[in-house]
Amino acid sequence: MESSQLRCFLEVAETLHFTRAAERLHLSQPALSTQIDKLERELGVDLFERSHKKTTLTYAGTLYRDEARKILALGSRAVERARLAAAGQIGRLRIGFISTATAYVVPQLIAEFRKQAPHVELDLHHSLTAEQVKLLSSGELDIGFLRVPLPEPRGLSTILVHQEPYKLFLPATHPLASRPLLDWQDLDGADFVTYSQLNAPGVAAALALVMQQAGIRPAATHAASDMYSLISLVSAGVGIAIAPASLQHYRLPNVVIRDLQGIRPSEVALAHRDGIDHPAALAFIRTARAMSQSIQR
Repeated sequence: MESSQLRCFLEVAETLHFTRAAERLHLSQPALSTQIDKLERELGVDLFERSHKKTTLTYAGTLYRDEARKILALGSRAVERARLAAAGQIGRLRIGFISTATAYVVPQLIAEFRKQAPHVELDLHHSLTAEQVKLLSSGELDIGFLRVPLPEPRGLSTILVHQEPYKLFLPATHPLASRPLLDWQDLDGADFVTYSQLNAPGVAAALALVMQQAGIRPAATHAASDMYSLISLVSAGVGIAIAPASLQHYRLPNVVIRDLQGIRPSEVALAHRDGIDHPAALAFIRTARAMSQSIQR
């Protein structure tokens, strides 16, 4: 059964006149009659009662008319949805993000994307950087917002979407907290709170290298699993921390913040699998690239 047969049947069912239906379909009457005969043979039922005076629908034809309308409507809807999906206008996007991205990147980017594709469904998942890398590589996430650099970015591409300076966070009771200006050498021998190497190995390694090059040898190192835990440990007096400036927005008590010179900004990037062909994801990535260009100008 073909859609052309259904259209022929519905035209005759509406007009109950083969000649008029043929004219509306731009077919010859014999060609239209052939289509109806073929359809009736395929179904094994008579859809019309024909006489020299009139054409009427059989009971089976009346029921089939209602179903045929639904079939054609579904077919048209399927074609339209396929075209929208190919254009990235519908579908579902699975997006992972770190906490910093929710404050500075994700809301603005989603708002811009939804102007272009308001019917794409979004699944948002809070995940740390290392977990996102696994989920992106396995195909369980389409897009991730994570901290870079990545130690082994094989199979993933990244687009810079946010930069912020690193700051020094100190307990208010720390001996260095009363000094408005600090040099790197002042930090040697202090107790440090650091970001877990398991959750963001690239960032942890980069900060460790900076400290090594500055000649800083921590007296002790305490690892935090996430940024809120890190600033909480500083607030509790456990140690000092070098961390992105956005941590100051947690506004925890007993924390003093100082500027740091000579260290590259902390960076958040959008990550996706190489060769991704998800149309909605590609549209989202194009929006992110436009934002990235404004950051880098």
